[in-house]
Amino acid sequence: MNKPSISYHVLNIDNTYTKQKSVYAGTYTGDESLTVSLRIWNNFRGIEDVEDLQNFNIVLRFLTEEDNALLKYFKVITETNTSQDIIDPVLEKDTAVFRFPTTVVLSGQANTGSDEYVSNYINITILFDPGANSYLKDHDLKSLIVEIVEL
Repeated sequence: MNKPSISYHVLNIDNTYTKQKSVYAGTYTGDESLTVSLRIWNNFRGIEDVEDLQNFNIVLRFLTEEDNALLKYFKVITETNTSQDIIDPVLEKDTAVFRFPTTVVLSGQANTGSDEYVSNYINITILFDPGANSYLKDHDLKSLIVEIVEL
């Protein structure tokens, strides 16, 4: 059986998801937090089953090392049909690692890519919020990389 096949889908303003490799999250101005809502799929529209994705973390890192000091201002919010969890980062070298509080398994079963295949995906929101007491320059954020890392 093939390894898991991960894809990222960005939530649009009309509440639909579009498969994308990159997204422009906006410009940080200090007035409000920035959020990006994603659906992480295993085997999106796969015609054959692949391995389930289990025991994984979400890892954030910046493309340029100088921005890594900003990683502490991120949170990941996970959303399932039954719960919502806010996960704080564990800072490790040049990354922010987000570990799920409970076991998450993304099924690798073949599917049509529709919402009914809830076992194949998880919805997350990446939140950047340095808070009112932080001093950051406007436009301080640059290219953030989001990865799924199997344990």
